[in-house]
Order: sequence, then C-alpha cells, then structure tokens
Amino acid sequence: MADPASTRVEPHIGPVPVASALATDELRAAVENAPAADSRPAPVAPAHDQLSRIEDKAARIEEKYARSEAILQRVGTTVEAATSRMNEVASQAELAALRDQVRRLPGTGALLVVAVVTALLTAGLVYLVLRYGLPGAGALPR
Repeated sequence: MADPASTRVEPHIGPVPVASALATDELRAAVENAPAADSRPAPVAPAHDQLSRIEDKAARIEEKYARSEAILQRVGTTVEAATSRMNEVASQAELAALRDQVRRLPGTGALLVVAVVTALLTAGLVYLVLRYGLPGAGALPR
C-alpha cells in the first residue's frame, strides 16, 4: 500500500461563498505580483520530436484524405445530376414518340364513319340472313 503522505487529498467543493471586495482585491494583488513563468521552451527529447513529426504527417494525410473525399462527393453529385438529366431527356424523347403515335391515330370523324359503316353492314347481313337463310344444314325455315 502507498504511504499516507503520498496519497492525494481532493478538495471538497461546496457552495461558493460570496466574496467581499477586500478578498477580491487581495487575490488580484497576489496574482499580479506572482513571478512570470519561464518562457524558455523545455528541451525536446528525440523520441518526442519524432512522434510530433509523425503526428504532423498523419494530420497532413488526413487533410489530403478529407479533400479527396470532398472532391469525390462533388463528383458523385455531378454524376447523379447528369444521370437524372439524361433520364429526363430520355423520358422527354419517349413522350415525343408517344405523341407522334397518338397523332397518327384516326380521329373522331374516322371512328364515327367506321361505326356507321359497321352498323349498316351488320344490319344488311342480318336482313339477308333472315330473308334468305343460311345455306347448309342449319338453314332457317322459310
């Protein structure tokens, strides 16, 4: 077990008391009079330097990957837009072909003439069958 002197004691954080103006001034004076920290950089160990270079290189690779991914997304969006446009053009061509086929269909007048001719021919044939009968075994009596 660790000795009691090396164990760390955490401070208890309770409700913050309202500080008086005098305590605030004392704290400010203590902070302002504190000596500035040494601004010299600590010597860097060779392993730490190599690790930082590896991290920098990894960061550059990640940036390149992110740029490549963004470019691929833009290319994908462009391809999707082109594909949808080509589908629209193809459907417009199909619609144009369908319109041409519909225009070539006979109109209302032609259909009406065919209906009247068919009705007259049917009536004439029925009259002839009823008047003269069908030749053969199934002829109607006169």
